[in-house]
Amino acid sequence: MIEINLLPEELKKKKKKKKEQTAKRANMPKVDLRSLPFLKILAGVAVVLVILHVLLLLAASFGKRNVISLSAKYNAILPKKKESDVLKANAGTLRNKVNVINELMVNRFSWAKKLNALGDSVTPGIWLSQLEYEEKSVEAQQSAPRGKKQASGPQMTVEKYLIVSGYASSMGEQGTAQVGKFIKGLKDNGDFYSDFSDIQLGSIKTDRIENQEVMSFKITCLFKK
Repeated sequence: MIEINLLPEELKKKKKKKKEQTAKRANMPKVDLRSLPFLKILAGVAVVLVILHVLLLLAASFGKRNVISLSAKYNAILPKKKESDVLKANAGTLRNKVNVINELMVNRFSWAKKLNALGDSVTPGIWLSQLEYEEKSVEAQQSAPRGKKQASGPQMTVEKYLIVSGYASSMGEQGTAQVGKFIKGLKDNGDFYSDFSDIQLGSIKTDRIENQEVMSFKITCLFKK
């Protein structure tokens, strides 16, 4: 059969081009979506997710067991830690006492003399019950020299005390007078008062010893700096 194409040249080219595109499409391989392994891919993704979930659960379980184990170990050593803290505190207190004893031992002769002088100053109606040595940190009262600026911040110093406790046999004003006489005797005794800057009555109150009313007192002796 003979075909005569009477179309213009431009339309002939377009028609020819369209035929070529149609032929190419016809020759392209067809993809069968039904043949793709979607179920296998989905199954693989599901397996990976399950494995990740199991790993996370195992990690969480291991972390929880680790925390429980550490807590048990801490609770086991907690009593020993508290005991250690108590021992450290006691060691600090003992160290301070040793330092005081060492200081007393260095000056043992002067302390022996001081205690003898204290015993000689005890007046009738007064008896002593306790001696205490104390140190206290206080803010120093210092004035800056002329033309110089005072240092910023509080300046601390250590004050040392000898605290004498005892009883007066009399009550009321008579007991107070006995304590005052005892304090005056301490200040007049040069062997005792030479190392102190002041002696003051700390407290005085009514007390009872073996059904007898007495006046208990504390005297504070401030060491010289």
